[in-house]
Amino acid sequence: MHRLLHDCDGDVLVREWVEREARYHGMRLSAREYFELEEDGCRYELIDGVVCMTPSPNWRHQEVAQEISWQLYGYLKGHPVGRVIPDVDVHLGTGPRGGDLIYRPDIVFFKAGRRFHEADRIIAPPDLVVEVASLSTRRYDRETKKADYERFGVLEYWIVDPLRKSFEFDRLVDGRYVSIASEGNVFRSEAVHGFALDLAAVRRTFEQY
Repeated sequence: MHRLLHDCDGDVLVREWVEREARYHGMRLSAREYFELEEDGCRYELIDGVVCMTPSPNWRHQEVAQEISWQLYGYLKGHPVGRVIPDVDVHLGTGPRGGDLIYRPDIVFFKAGRRFHEADRIIAPPDLVVEVASLSTRRYDRETKKADYERFGVLEYWIVDPLRKSFEFDRLVDGRYVSIASEGNVFRSEAVHGFALDLAAVRRTFEQY
């Protein structure tokens, strides 16, 4: 079936062949109802209480996310300052229009000692969110998600854009995001205490684009 996929503001995300029917797209649900949905092979987020289908990441996207995850995992093995979790639903809270808000970031990190889950559901804003932007999600990552992560107090937000070969690092300062520059081929995180992201290694994964 050939159709357009839209975000929840009605903007076209991508035109593609959809092999499975996204049977939940457009439904209005609470976070509890959303978490109780049966898997149908599609990828969703809950935006202000409305279920929205989002394009599944391709293998190139995944390799970029994996490189960042590997760096974080490697650091945390020797420095147990928190937990990193890839590709997981995160219930942030109530959206600006009153419905529940659940995003599925590429990577999240929580500092050690934080209570961030109930059973197997993440119910708290992460300390760090990483999104790997694509042509279909770039605007959404830079505008809508950035505003929401700022509002819910996510300490750092990294946007990695393989197509543009760029990085954007935002840090929460007095409740607002401030752009932070890297130091050559290194970005030093404050959310992940003592961690420095090797940008050269991440850039090498861009070569496949």
